[in-house]
Amino acid sequence: MAGFRALFVGERSESYELLLRMLEGSDIVVEDAVLHDAVIAAVAHRTPDLIVFASEGEGGRLQEPCRALKANPATVSIPVMALARSTRSRSAAFDAGVDDFLTQQIRREEFLIRVHGLLRTAHSRRQMAAEQLAEEVKRREHIRAAFRRYISPKLADRILENPELRDAMLSVTNSRASAAVMFADMRGFTGISEHLAPASVVELLNEFFGLLTEITFEYDGTVFNMAGDSLMVGFGVPVEQADAAQRAIAAARQMLIKFGVLAERWKVRYNIETGLGIGINVGEVVAGNVGSAAYMNYTIIGDTVNVASRLGQRARAGEMLFSDAVKRCLDATGFSVTAFALPPLVLRGRSAPIDIFCVPCEEGRIDFRAH
Repeated sequence: MAGFRALFVGERSESYELLLRMLEGSDIVVEDAVLHDAVIAAVAHRTPDLIVFASEGEGGRLQEPCRALKANPATVSIPVMALARSTRSRSAAFDAGVDDFLTQQIRREEFLIRVHGLLRTAHSRRQMAAEQLAEEVKRREHIRAAFRRYISPKLADRILENPELRDAMLSVTNSRASAAVMFADMRGFTGISEHLAPASVVELLNEFFGLLTEITFEYDGTVFNMAGDSLMVGFGVPVEQADAAQRAIAAARQMLIKFGVLAERWKVRYNIETGLGIGINVGEVVAGNVGSAAYMNYTIIGDTVNVASRLGQRARAGEMLFSDAVKRCLDATGFSVTAFALPPLVLRGRSAPIDIFCVPCEEGRIDFRAH
């Protein structure tokens, strides 16, 4: 049985008969012969290992189908040969994209050598393309796995599908973005660490961060940092979200409610008291990879982040504090949330205090998706 299949393109004339004689007894068989206007359909039906165009005074006729084959990623690696009575149409054939041009005067031994050379080259190209594709798939999966450690799967897929977003996250170039920043801090962690064995503390932290990360991803947020008993989350970065403030408020509410349930289980299991305090701010941040040549981390920095951190530190167990910037965003979109004003927050280095608002856990759940 033949190892390679050839497709002849042209009239069944001298070149066709010559091709059959040249390949007789070899590992290549001519499976089909079609006219020039049918070659694309024939290749789509069954891909050959070799395409031989007859160029007997028809050099112009192979231009369109040959160029179409070489312009298609699915067929570009198929070796294409032109076979003619003379060299008169040689230039036109190579201009069309053929890989080799032979005349009917060629000896059989040389013909087979040239043909097998084309087949080996095509095989090497396909193998290289397959290896490159496998490497690209592996690279994309590696990036996807890395992104999904701190970005929701939906956002990770959007970033991978957008080369500009992907390159921005992987490059060292920083970018400015409008974002809602949230800090969620566990209260009483130092006392818990002293009271429990290290293995139990690790178990609690895994439950804590697992719960908050799951909720963050539910609202398409990005986890930027986990440190000690604190989680830093961003909405609207790296992918813009016009409703970033609403998402942050809704996610915070879910965190307070669900962590309250988790804290009750811990109280029964470990006899410990704890709670969750959350601070939220909106504004401009700088996003980018920060670190050294040995280690870098994609994060956000800026005054917006600093204010959110201070709000998170000030919030008591079961409270959500947010800035007047957040309130303005919510008011502008008609997003309803029950909150009361607290004394303004004075920050070091600022000339004026910041108006802040508090949403206690007891006020009930906000259903973000209903708005």
